[in-house]
Amino acid sequence: MKPEDLILPRDPSLTNEKVMQMLEDAASAPQPEAVERAVTSAHQVGVREEFVPPLLSLLRSTDHFRHEDIVNALQDIKDPRAVEGLFDAATVTHEYLAYDEFFGLARKCTWALADIGTPEAKARLVQLAASENPLIAGYAKKRLDRWHDEQNSKRG
Repeated sequence: MKPEDLILPRDPSLTNEKVMQMLEDAASAPQPEAVERAVTSAHQVGVREEFVPPLLSLLRSTDHFRHEDIVNALQDIKDPRAVEGLFDAATVTHEYLAYDEFFGLARKCTWALADIGTPEAKARLVQLAASENPLIAGYAKKRLDRWHDEQNSKRG
């Protein structure tokens, strides 16, 4: 059983195709409730590579509150197409996350970039390690310092 199964019972009618349509619909006209349903459903059926394009579109959107869940999905998928979107997300400040003085979204982005593990992802971590924000820079440096130790979690 997955943690999200405890929060929201899995809809037995969910299919990969249905979830893909939900993600695409949410990405084309982001509404917080639709995004929440689509992202939760994606986690329930199991995130997969075909979900990456709408997830990246949703990651760029400011019209919802599920950015951290989207980053978690992209981290699980480990698709190199997500590198630029994750880098951008690490540097954006969302109004609804203004309370988060520890920049949790950026931290999750550094983990996702490290898990993707490509040279491009590493280059973006190097850029984040030079961030003017000392917390974000520290998160990126930590992932770079542990790059080889965490080889098993990388896409490979």
